[in-house]
Amino acid sequence: MKALTLVTLILAVYGPANALASEKLAQEKQCMGCHAVKGDGAAPSFQRIAAQWKGNKNAEAQMVITIREGRSGTGGPHWGKAKMPDQSERPRVSDSEAQQLARWTLSL
Repeated sequence: MKALTLVTLILAVYGPANALASEKLAQEKQCMGCHAVKGDGAAPSFQRIAAQWKGNKNAEAQMVITIREGRSGTGGPHWGKAKMPDQSERPRVSDSEAQQLARWTLSL
């Protein structure tokens, strides 16, 4: 019982901070120029992306590729005519940052 309480406390304290940190990372990497958390704009919302990938066991790995390589990556799926830029057109995203962004998106 104590272990469950400790886990709950850790998630309560660090979960929201992690979500805020990932949203801040999305802003720093210029993701918010096309994506929003809730509503579609030039690109689908992060919530819509999460819904699209729900239940896909390869979602995180494929999203990391797309986040790093843009539309030319093998990560698909993509929506509409807007092209997801690669790292020559926006700030560089490391593997660990792409993984953090993918996990955050999938958690929405």
